[in-house]
Amino acid sequence: MKIKKIVNNRNPKLLLCFAGWSAAPEAFAHLEAEDDQDVWVCYDYRDLSFGEDPGGYKQIDLVAWSLGVWVAAQAVAGIPLHSATAVNGTELPVDDTFGIPSDIFLGTLRNVTDDGMSRFNRRMCGSRELLEMYRQFPARPVNKLQEELQSLYAGITQSRSPEMHWTKAIISTRDKIFPVNNQRSYWQGRCPAGETDAPHYPFYLWKRWKEITG
Repeated sequence: MKIKKIVNNRNPKLLLCFAGWSAAPEAFAHLEAEDDQDVWVCYDYRDLSFGEDPGGYKQIDLVAWSLGVWVAAQAVAGIPLHSATAVNGTELPVDDTFGIPSDIFLGTLRNVTDDGMSRFNRRMCGSRELLEMYRQFPARPVNKLQEELQSLYAGITQSRSPEMHWTKAIISTRDKIFPVNNQRSYWQGRCPAGETDAPHYPFYLWKRWKEITG
């Protein structure tokens, strides 16, 4: 995976964000860090290895979005976290009950084209206004997005890791990518889950990372 160090000033705290599939780190760049906090955004999961050691930080807060929830659980296992917030995702992301139904996931995988990505982004944003804003972020090459989703699908279907301890989940009630009821079913009994009136990409709602982590 790639890591964009948006703030990297050797602060004592780290906000570690795992983006969703196909997302660019610029989709999170508007979110302000605390004065004593660095911000790293992980993305591009064609290679699922996490090649950094954040052990020097006194406090690490994790925010993971969509398929990044599953990636984070693989990547940061064993790293002490102050908080871990899952946004519109679960640790069973290809699952008819607790994730994206397998036929829908495979349909997306078979249609990673320019037209397919346009349809995906429309569903993800939910409105013309948000879609126009999202389109301002750099678009990654379609062939790389296909490789990324193939890598994710292989990892998800071939391995099952121990569940991570999440402190909070956020569910968007207008999510058209990751079924809302499946998210509710997964998080019930695992951690507190709050709901917000937003589509799959909800980060436009917030100005600071602290609003998400609590």
